[in-house]
Amino acid sequence: MKTDHDIKLGVSLYSYQDNYYFKKHDLEGCIAAVAGSGAEGFEIFPESMIPEWPYISDRFIDWFNGIKIRYNLECVCVDHFSDTRMWKNRNLTDDELFERSVLYIKAAAKLGASAIRLLHEEHLGSVNFFNRDYHLVNAEIAERLLPVCAEYNVMMALECHAPTTIDDPCHEPYLEAAERLGLPFVGLQADFSSYEYCVSSADIGMYTRRGGTAELLNFFRDSQREAYFNGRPFVYDDIEPTIEKMKPNEVDRQFLAFHTRRRSSMPASYDVLRDYASKLVYIHGKFYDIDETGQVDNIDYPKVMQALVDGGYKGYICSEFEGNRRMNDAGWCDEIEYVRKHQELMRKCLGR
Repeated sequence: MKTDHDIKLGVSLYSYQDNYYFKKHDLEGCIAAVAGSGAEGFEIFPESMIPEWPYISDRFIDWFNGIKIRYNLECVCVDHFSDTRMWKNRNLTDDELFERSVLYIKAAAKLGASAIRLLHEEHLGSVNFFNRDYHLVNAEIAERLLPVCAEYNVMMALECHAPTTIDDPCHEPYLEAAERLGLPFVGLQADFSSYEYCVSSADIGMYTRRGGTAELLNFFRDSQREAYFNGRPFVYDDIEPTIEKMKPNEVDRQFLAFHTRRRSSMPASYDVLRDYASKLVYIHGKFYDIDETGQVDNIDYPKVMQALVDGGYKGYICSEFEGNRRMNDAGWCDEIEYVRKHQELMRKCLGR
């Protein structure tokens, strides 16, 4: 569904991961589902979806171009994962990461994509919540990649994923390198995870099925929602005495440990999003669940989308459904229907 709007809507094929993994849909089936959702483009994962990866034959490109024409879609982004764990006994060196990244850039050019989503050291920001023991593309490697991006006309999109935000200073070395070299081929990619104001009901369901206490988990979520809709930060210390009176079990403790890493929290600033919107090169429209009203249940999509419109964003927002990994223990999750609803929501937010 091609449009002449500045903001275009696509789907990350990551959203259909179970359909693809369990062979309900092959690559063409996933792309057909994108078209069925009303989207205009898609993001592809070469490691899992291109049999010849890291090389791509002309035969595959001929087939792929035919598929894009058949469904009237664009390939807008190639997902870069660094392949940092490709060997069991060691991480890749900087030179190896550079060489692998060049393959992603060349792949994007062959597939007709204008960007790679670059998995980089600051993906999660300057605060390392997950104690990573692996090495990703850093600013020095990205600088070496800039001339390659210029040669192939491919943008490196720095995904700013929660807990980081688009205005985190940790991204500056990447942008500074592009400015210093006069090669504007790296930019910021917003991820809507930065705008979560509460735990998703998908997480509540998952932890409840693991043995968590539904009353306690829902009280935690309801407290977050109350804080957000009253315009104040959620401060865990305010509800901790009540939580302790509810006698959390081991699963509850695991949930609380993960979701209270920051004792006080608010979604990232909508004003900052508006101010940065015209500078963004790509966006992931993260979501985990959609409620009975058709809204994403833990991200204020009307406010996020309005900030992008007001700020003059021009580019793709690709649906990125991650509720599947939280729901599939309870049975089959209809990823295609979730994405369709998400596309409908985003079109409604944009007044289409």
